[in-house]
Amino acid sequence: MELSLDILRNDTFSYVNLQRVAGNTSYVPQTLGRMQLFTPRPIIGEIVHLYEEDSTVRLVPTTERGTPDIRLIPDVGRMRALKTTRLAQVTSVRAAELIGIANTSLAETIRVRNAANLLTRRTARMKSNLEKTKELHRFGAIQGKLLDADGTTVIADFFDQFGLPQPALIDVDFPNIPEEELLQFFQDTFLRPISIALEDGGRATAGMYLASICGDGWWAKLMTHPGFREIYKLQMQAQAVARATNPLVVPNMWMEVDFAGVRWINYQGTRNNEIAVPFNECRFFPVGAEDVFNVYWGSGETLEDAVEEGRPEYLLVRPDVRPHPEFVDAHLRSYPLYACTFPKALMRARVKP
Repeated sequence: MELSLDILRNDTFSYVNLQRVAGNTSYVPQTLGRMQLFTPRPIIGEIVHLYEEDSTVRLVPTTERGTPDIRLIPDVGRMRALKTTRLAQVTSVRAAELIGIANTSLAETIRVRNAANLLTRRTARMKSNLEKTKELHRFGAIQGKLLDADGTTVIADFFDQFGLPQPALIDVDFPNIPEEELLQFFQDTFLRPISIALEDGGRATAGMYLASICGDGWWAKLMTHPGFREIYKLQMQAQAVARATNPLVVPNMWMEVDFAGVRWINYQGTRNNEIAVPFNECRFFPVGAEDVFNVYWGSGETLEDAVEEGRPEYLLVRPDVRPHPEFVDAHLRSYPLYACTFPKALMRARVKP
């Protein structure tokens, strides 16, 4: 007699279809993921090899015809090797859970649908956990230091990898910045230094912009400063008019405003501060610049996946192999490395104590 667990061996639960099941589950939306900041770069294996060059652009002096050409000075290159992470979870479907919903007396299409719904519910929580963890890794990359789930273990320090000191916190004394000088202060202190670094490093692009994610304390200081308050009001009024004119305009779930060439975002992390900007601080990073933020997807661990380019997720079903099986395990795995390959473009600031 066919076992109820056998339904999970149906072709419907192949890798492709399981990826679709996982993709349809709910996930935890996060600000940095919504920004599509990281360029996907799948690799074969688990090691990311980064080659850095000092791509200095030099002026070419004029020379007389017939004289030797100016010889190009070769760029100095350095190779660095980083390892992708492994994010792996497993959940089990017990035989008793399939009683009734996958009974062999039911039509196969109904049994497959019931089993798929059960597996979807089980993978939904793993999917949410994974999305939250990805946001943690994105959050670490824009600060130049990737931390593990415990909040202290360093997975990758990109400042150290590229031989740079972590930038010091810049104190901003909001009460003592005159109303008419706030915009110029932000441009001189943050926008221009980062733009110059990107231009000198060959990373600048036409569509890039500077973003800053802010803690609640920093955001409050910014909101109440006279040099910012009127600009904010005008932008919020424009958004309200846009939503009233077009009901399809999606309301902004996060507090965002453009000012002084910076997109300021009141970052909404987790309530338990697992992912959060410190209360009185903010972080600056470029969006849309060339080869600054990448996510490298490592290969999977099975014999079939290990020799192919990595994918964002792997969902596998593994039945109990004993003569009298009792369960089926569902594994959700991902092998990402969220990396900042140009930490010179990162800055941070705080409200002056």
